[in-house]
Parts: sequence; structure tokens; C-alpha cells
Amino acid sequence: MTERVYPNLTCAAIMAREAAFERFAEWEVAHPVVLPPTTAIAAVAALYEMLPAESRRRAPDPSGVMTFHALMARATPASR
Repeated sequence: MTERVYPNLTCAAIMAREAAFERFAEWEVAHPVVLPPTTAIAAVAALYEMLPAESRRRAPDPSGVMTFHALMARATPASR
């Protein structure tokens, strides 16, 4: 048996998160946000500055995102 990356994360929790993302996607369609590019870039820069200095020096590691996507793919019903 393979070691679970997120041992406390259940299939039900993943499916609940997926349902929440779907509800947000529906809401987002009805509430589009239009930001000027300069405002969007300034917002991203402000968020980046909130990261600890050690995190900003480290190379980005997308493995957590890829792991989450793999978990979501397994939790998604085959009928989709």
C-alpha cells in the first residue's frame, strides 16, 4: 500500500471541496471581476511580499498542486 500524502484527507472531504469549487465557479460567472492589469499585478506583488523571505528565496515547488490534482482525479466520478 502506498503512503498517503495527506493522511487526514478523506475522499468525502475532497468531493466536498470539489462541490465548493463548482459553486464558486457558478457564482463567479455571475460576478465577474474586472481589474486593470496594473491593479492585478500590484495585488500579486503585495501577496508575494507577505511571504516569508525564506519562501521567496526558494524555487517554486508545484508538487503539492500536482498531488492535489491527482487526488481530485481519483475522487471524481468516472461518469464525468
